[in-house]
Amino acid sequence: MDSIIKSAENAMDKYTTYRALTGRHKLAMKNGFYFEALLIDYAVLEDRLTSFLWYSGVTPSVGKLSFGGRGNKDDLKSIFSEFSGKEDTTPKLRNISGKIETVRALIAFAKKPYYGQSRYSKLLYDALNIIELDKLSETLDGVDRWCGYRNEVIHAAMKKNVFSLYEELESNAQLGMDYARIIDNAVKKLKGRPAIRKSVKMPSRKDG
Repeated sequence: MDSIIKSAENAMDKYTTYRALTGRHKLAMKNGFYFEALLIDYAVLEDRLTSFLWYSGVTPSVGKLSFGGRGNKDDLKSIFSEFSGKEDTTPKLRNISGKIETVRALIAFAKKPYYGQSRYSKLLYDALNIIELDKLSETLDGVDRWCGYRNEVIHAAMKKNVFSLYEELESNAQLGMDYARIIDNAVKKLKGRPAIRKSVKMPSRKDG
């Protein structure tokens, strides 16, 4: 199915959208538009998780959420199989749950000693270990819970008690953006390691 809304065409276009939406989130929080803030939270979380996977070399190109490329697919399958506990399968990266599951597997991989021979895996391992992995892991646990809350609000708001619905709306509308910023800090550290993608001949510049 073709997109209804035009996609960002380059890095500057993407940056403009990112700045506009995070600014809109701040305005929504200030004026009590918490449902709008939740919508923006989810979009930013998806985007930051997608960027984490891109800079990790998990996704081969912008806009394609396939798992690995010709130079590292076997490495990634091995990592995911061992550290997610799911053998002979690959994560569904189009879903936020699949993105979270994959980042968790990378965290678990980075916490164990590495004795392999793959240049890609070693570069990835070293880069992951400059991130506060425990903090990122705790954040992903929080994002999981937050997504459960967001899904109830978005998909079942009309079935909820109105007082209960509004009770935690403001705090969760802010919490989603707080989680996104923590993930963004990890992304910035991976962004400084372009050799990860270059080692498997993936484009190292993200132009969209």
